[in-house]
Formats: sequence, C-alpha cells, structure tokens
Amino acid sequence: MRPASLALVLLAACAGSIGGDDTSNPSPDGSGSSGPASAHEFCVTETNRYRTDNGRAPVARSTELEQFADTGAMIDFSGSPHDHFKQTNGGGIAFAENECPHWSLSQQGGGDMNALVAECIAAFVSEGPGGGHYENLMGSYAKLGCGIFQSGGDVTLVQDYGP
Repeated sequence: MRPASLALVLLAACAGSIGGDDTSNPSPDGSGSSGPASAHEFCVTETNRYRTDNGRAPVARSTELEQFADTGAMIDFSGSPHDHFKQTNGGGIAFAENECPHWSLSQQGGGDMNALVAECIAAFVSEGPGGGHYENLMGSYAKLGCGIFQSGGDVTLVQDYGP
C-alpha cells in the first residue's frame, strides 16, 4: 500500500499522482471512507467533468502518469511546487502539471479527500481562459495522472498531463 498524500499545483507544462506517510488515518487517503485509488480516480473524473462542460474531450486515467504524479507530490511536499517535474523534465511522459501544495484536509476538504480534490480543481478552473492551471486542465492532452501525498493534515495534489 502506498502512503496517502495529495498534491496539485500548476506548471504550464506538467502532470500528477498519490503517496504519503500518514499512518494515523483510518483510510489510505485520509477521507475515512475511500482509498487512494478512489481519490485518484475522482481527480480524473472531476477534471473530465469540467473538460466536457467546456467542449473538450475527456482525458484517460494513466497509471504511468499517476505513478509519476504520486512521486512528484511526495517530493514537492518537502520541496517547492513543480520541483519533481522541473528536475525530470516531466519524466519524458508529462507535458503539463498543476499542483495544490500543502492544502489542509480539514480546511479545504472538510476532512474528505475527494472534497479537497474537487476544491483544488475548482481553483484551477476559476482562473479562466489565459490562466496557466486552467489552460493545462483544458489543454489538448489525452492522458492524466493525479498524484496525492499526505502528511498529517497537509495534502499535496499533483496533476500530470500527457499525450
């Protein structure tokens, strides 16, 4: 089992995944009811909801990008947003990245990981056309991996987009 965490921040050319080190949560993603796979899947589903509402084709969930994003969320949690993406040049698979670093599960998610994911994605969309996170989310990508890293009540969510 991978530790639960959530990270999501934007880089006009990156993508995301899940991981973490908090063992005090009753479930791996800190939601109390759903595991990390469901938070990862929800991230893609919620992204696709916004994409289709705006006439964009949905993206497919990519396990390869998800693993990359999970690692990025873990590394960026202890560093700076997009460090992993920048240092690896997207790992040769991610072309764009969004990130919500160090979000409070209790404040942004009300204790629910999926609610935190939804709020993070809504923040990207709220930038509107011309905003980097928005443009990544609505970009001409075919695949998405969402990464999550949690330590205590802090979560970093990363979205990594690929061809």
